[in-house]
Amino acid sequence: MNTSNPSFLIIGQGPVAEAILSRVSVEGGGVITLARPDAAAIMALEHGVDSAVIVAPPAPSPSLFLDIDDTRLDAQLADFTDLFEALGALLGRLNPKGAIVLVGGRGYLGAWGAADACAFSGALVALMRCVTLEGFGAGHRANCIALDLAQDGAGVDPDEIADLAVHLASPASRAINGEIILANRGRSLRVREAKDRRADFAASASSKGPSL
Repeated sequence: MNTSNPSFLIIGQGPVAEAILSRVSVEGGGVITLARPDAAAIMALEHGVDSAVIVAPPAPSPSLFLDIDDTRLDAQLADFTDLFEALGALLGRLNPKGAIVLVGGRGYLGAWGAADACAFSGALVALMRCVTLEGFGAGHRANCIALDLAQDGAGVDPDEIADLAVHLASPASRAINGEIILANRGRSLRVREAKDRRADFAASASSKGPSL
């Protein structure tokens, strides 16, 4: 853990967290890194934090609802609890007009084979919106970046996500607050809209309408 006069906090592991660190390091300023959400470590910081980016743990491998066991649920509940407590600690250490960015998954939208991950994703989105509401008085901002799940079959470009995260954490994005940004290059639209549906809309009014 690096604790030298921090102004930018990065929580999490993996390629996205590493890409964020490389950008913040290039721009200069104090940086602190934590491998996991740790409320005690955040409370122990000597200085306040201007910006924080949290990279949530990845969702577990796909599993149908009836195959999800208690061990799998307990592990995700522990991750959620750690993040919940870390956010509470972070609000106490965030400087006025500071920003929090959570990088998570798009599970809040629902997905096959991810009932548990989707439930916790929805909880994280709701939690971050509560952080937004309670941070208004201090000028705090809180936003989420939602990535595709592993079963979507699309890889994540860590550099692109890092650029977006650093931007949302900066004063340049002060007009954006309480939002969930789906960062998947429009794949959510192409899945449904890639087919040319002009013929459907040209059908007679007596038809049953366009097929979905």
